Amino acid sequence: MAQEDTYARESWFGDSRDGQLENASGYHFFRMKDSQFIVEAYEYYEHDDGTEVATPLPEMTNISYLSDLGFDDLDSLDMISKTEFEQVKAIVSKNSTNR
Repeated sequence: MAQEDTYARESWFGDSRDGQLENASGYHFFRMKDSQFIVEAYEYYEHDDGTEVATPLPEMTNISYLSDLGFDDLDSLDMISKTEFEQVKAIVSKNSTNR
């Protein structure tokens, strides 16, 4: 029987990967197989005016959160629902159609 996907997020502090924010904070959202293998990833943050931004992180896919990123466990992650992950993914679609 195939294991269901795991959905998680981690906090980040620093510069956004898209170069829009410096010294800011946000989240990385992950969809993982086998509770550690990242198959889909997004960066999320909000501007001061409340505008939500989400961008794909293709460089984070096809890697293991544990062995490739050097973590001993998943304690640094907040487990989230599929619905919350899909909401962030929808922001990417919305932003790409508004260009």
